[in-house]
Amino acid sequence: MKVLSGRVVFDLVLLAGAVWGLVQARSLPAAFGPGQIGPGDFPAAVMIIAIVALLAVLWQDLRASREEPRAEEGNTERVGLAETFGVLATGVLLAGYIALLEPLGFLASTVAFLFLAVLSCTWFLDRPDGGAAWGRLLLSAAVLAVAGTGLSYVVFTYGFGLIFP
Repeated sequence: MKVLSGRVVFDLVLLAGAVWGLVQARSLPAAFGPGQIGPGDFPAAVMIIAIVALLAVLWQDLRASREEPRAEEGNTERVGLAETFGVLATGVLLAGYIALLEPLGFLASTVAFLFLAVLSCTWFLDRPDGGAAWGRLLLSAAVLAVAGTGLSYVVFTYGFGLIFP
């Protein structure tokens, strides 16, 4: 009996979460009038895109696991301390973002979250070597944080007419 790989199980968990998110988005109230965007339309569209992408990833991972030779006993890749700490740090960042969203407001908390998320992902995945590389990383993280926050703010404020805290 062949056991599912960790990647396939992870894909299935993400797929189940995306389906649950779609169900939750569709349970939000409908738009006020015909042709208007309702509160659940944007999250539902994002979840549909996520489901399609996850199905493609799942298909690739299933094909790859079928083509790989059977792993020898004890020849499995272990999750190290750095990877575990990276996942925990991301969870702490998300919890901090949620906690600071109301007191700091959308703009400040989102800029800080995106900036720190880029830095933490880079720290755990591919650390820069020298001072110049760190400078470029800090600059690109700041630009990404400000641009991502600004774009989100403009789309939701002027496109959807939402008011942020």
